[in-house]
Amino acid sequence: MARALRAFQAGIYHVSSHGSYERYLFLSDGEREVFLNGLGRVLESFQLGLVSYTLMGNHYHLLLRIPDARVSKAMQRLHTWYSRLHNKLNGRSAHLFLAHFFAREIESDEDLLWTARYVARNPVAAGLVSDPFAWLWSSAAATAGLAEPVLALDLAPLQTALGETPNWQQRYRKFIEQAAEEDGVMGEGRQRSQSRRPDSNRGPLHYE
Repeated sequence: MARALRAFQAGIYHVSSHGSYERYLFLSDGEREVFLNGLGRVLESFQLGLVSYTLMGNHYHLLLRIPDARVSKAMQRLHTWYSRLHNKLNGRSAHLFLAHFFAREIESDEDLLWTARYVARNPVAAGLVSDPFAWLWSSAAATAGLAEPVLALDLAPLQTALGETPNWQQRYRKFIEQAAEEDGVMGEGRQRSQSRRPDSNRGPLHYE
């Protein structure tokens, strides 16, 4: 019997998924490029807004604006397609992704900004780059106006959260560049409430 879909409501969600048994999702930049192309097609098909993204090695992060629970079917289609392709290319047959993807609803503009910062600085935290805007497999540089977007981005939520001023992209860049311990990426600072950290248990959590 198929599992019942979670009751996602309209909003912005931090969505993430890891490889099963510590498997790497992306063994090359070519695989990351293929995944992004597939992601773009799925988002367009299901009419989901991509606010932000970062592809790592054994996991990825997305910030998605969704109208309803269709995000579950969208992720299922993306994972099924990419798993089959990845396994074929690499001579594997085991499950690529963990059975459930993580999704947390964003509760406020502040929550959105801190989660966007967490997503953008993931490659820095992993020691892959020292500059978050230098990571090619992230939307951070495009959001800051430093590069052309690879995928269509829904930047309205971030623009609103940053005050809808003409210099909102500069404000975004400055916020991302700040390396304070309180951001939940560069350390375990406690200057902000735990309820605003991206890994907080506050707010609806969904695993599909």
